Amino acid sequence: MNKLLILALTFFSISFLNTSPKKSNKTILAVVAHPDDEMSIAEVLVKYGRLGYKVFVMIATDGKYGTRVTSIPEGDSLATVRKQESTCACEKMGIEPPIFLSIDRLDTKNGVRNYFLSHKQLRESLIQNIPIINPDIIITFGPDGDTHHAEHIVIGGAVTEVILQNGWVDKYPLYYVAYDRTSPGLEAVGFMDSKYINVEITYSEEEELIGLAANKCYVSQIAPAEMQEDYDRKRKDTINKSFFRKFVIKEGRQVNFE
Repeated sequence: MNKLLILALTFFSISFLNTSPKKSNKTILAVVAHPDDEMSIAEVLVKYGRLGYKVFVMIATDGKYGTRVTSIPEGDSLATVRKQESTCACEKMGIEPPIFLSIDRLDTKNGVRNYFLSHKQLRESLIQNIPIINPDIIITFGPDGDTHHAEHIVIGGAVTEVILQNGWVDKYPLYYVAYDRTSPGLEAVGFMDSKYINVEITYSEEEELIGLAANKCYVSQIAPAEMQEDYDRKRKDTINKSFFRKFVIKEGRQVNFE
């Protein structure tokens, strides 16, 4: 009788272990413009990190010009602080350490020629690093740039350009951050018709709270009142979904417009 009981318990234990969630061996790469941009999809990054994905955030610029909130002047000292904040956020989210491309800036405020040089540096860095990371999924900004920020738009365009130039559309599936008009409290973002949003990711309350904790790392960029406002907005929104649009290409050529 005791032997039968032991066998039954052993079988139950094995069955229970086998029903545990399987860890993935896949990789997600989020490509953003500035330290803190990844907070727009923090809950999704947390979710997939907990599912066992390797989750990387690649940050293009060093953020040395982001003085809207902080008293730290423009320059290398601020860039160092912002790198520390990004490292803190990734640790809080439970994902890989951030990858810094350390590009000066990706707009024309330092002159058109410098912009062209920085854009070339960005494309070359993407071409070099994407195959090394070998992601199963790439996430970046769409043509709206999330908040219509010029450097966000440049990042999304450069990632798309590199994917197209190198024939990587199928190899490295690309997804744009997306919003529809039902997204609460996000009046400043770029909306699209909901019929073009083809991916929605549901996240848990716990994943949301982890993302909000990571957001607190960015004290140089987000004022306390703004952090509280973001916290209240997300806690009020019980839908707990993030939206994306997969980049899809129709292959082949036609000889006229349809």
